[in-house]
Amino acid sequence: MSAVVQECRNCRSLLFPARLFCPVCGEDSFSTVAAETGTIEQTTTLSDGIVLATVALDGGLRLIARLTGSEAEPGQSVPLTNDPVAGSGANAYIPIHTTLNEDQS
Repeated sequence: MSAVVQECRNCRSLLFPARLFCPVCGEDSFSTVAAETGTIEQTTTLSDGIVLATVALDGGLRLIARLTGSEAEPGQSVPLTNDPVAGSGANAYIPIHTTLNEDQS
């Protein structure tokens, strides 16, 4: 299952986390889009062993995700998921956000 990000209906900028207005064009009309994969740019291992990664999506959006499954390295493409226990292999977990200020049409 893919992750969900906001897309500005006016300028098509991808946004995460959810915003009240678009920082690019100032509009306040959004839809949600599925983000299937991203490329790991950098990882950080916390003291409790959790690995966080900066993940770049097509379109320029970068977000912080928790890596789950097997180990992954910078430059590697990983599937994005909203399921914290998604299958085998490396996955980038992004929690589902609320539908804050999104048009339902």
